Amino acid sequence: MSPDYQIPGRVPQDGVARQAVSDFWRTRYTHEPYYDNTRFFDDYEPAYQIGHAAHAENRAQAMIRAYEDVEHELESRWHADHGKSRLNWEQARNAVRRGWEEASKLDPHVQINR
Repeated sequence: MSPDYQIPGRVPQDGVARQAVSDFWRTRYTHEPYYDNTRFFDDYEPAYQIGHAAHAENRAQAMIRAYEDVEHELESRWHADHGKSRLNWEQARNAVRRGWEEASKLDPHVQINR
């Protein structure tokens, strides 16, 4: 089974509700300052997913690090797992960060460890 496959109504084991993340960003990505109108949502979606998933994984481990502390790891993840996105890291970086930031808003009680 593909790791991207999700049974409707079930959250994958990593705790990331991919469809909810995608739905959130699908209506917003064109309003982001880094948006490039020669790119499509399918180019940005993996970046949002990576940022959101990384934050959710840290939260699940009860250790939220600052974005700056994990950016290098996220860059490596982007290179390994960007799917069919046509963005390079420099183009995806801001979308990954926004995915991370929006995930952090889901739990306002989360403390960032520096």
